[in-house]
Amino acid sequence: MRQYLETFWLNTKEIEVYVYLSNYGVSPASEIAKNLGLPKSSINFLADNLWKRGILKKSCRWKTWYYEIDVGMFEETFTQELSNKQQALQKILPILKEKNKNSISKPKILFIDWVDQCKKYYQQLLNYEIFYEFGAHSDLVEAFWEEFMNNFMDQRVKRNVFCDSIWSDWERERQLQKLDTKHFRKLKIFPEALFWEINSSISVFDNKVLILNLKGISTGVLIENRELSETMKTIFMIAKREW
Repeated sequence: MRQYLETFWLNTKEIEVYVYLSNYGVSPASEIAKNLGLPKSSINFLADNLWKRGILKKSCRWKTWYYEIDVGMFEETFTQELSNKQQALQKILPILKEKNKNSISKPKILFIDWVDQCKKYYQQLLNYEIFYEFGAHSDLVEAFWEEFMNNFMDQRVKRNVFCDSIWSDWERERQLQKLDTKHFRKLKIFPEALFWEINSSISVFDNKVLILNLKGISTGVLIENRELSETMKTIFMIAKREW
């Protein structure tokens, strides 16, 4: 019985008091203290806590006596207590979630090896309404193969996942830009003549940043951090606006 009582938020000494009264019936604080080897003042404190929660009853005729409640009252007491805690939980969760939005979170970082794992995490983009990508579609095709990328694009369109992209100024990318409406995408070609080229892929989605290096052995890193993702989105928007 003791292990079950712990789930009702009773501490070890409170359980000792409750189990004693369950086994021996009505008892004064002095008797409970003597048999449990605890000071009488401690027994009064522990038993009164249980009484206040409705788990015990007490009588104060010339001395204080404690005794357990019947099974029906036990069920009613804890059912009401659980209901109260559930209501409190529903009220505090929105407050905590709002607080977490405004707090700086520690990044979660996952390192990715080999092309199959890179494909797996790249496909996560399909689970969100929009993602922002710096990259070279040609590098993705070379690493993942054209069949994979065509299927990815078809699935993205079917799921209404919008792709806002900045790609390198290569022939394949220029041809795809003509199909932006059909492909549910807004693509801006990066002027390589003015800057350096963009390789592989950096995707920003939800509170995550996925960085893939697809030159040679495919590797990557997935970073889950709201502050970083918001910063990367800001950089993306500035980059699109500046030329």
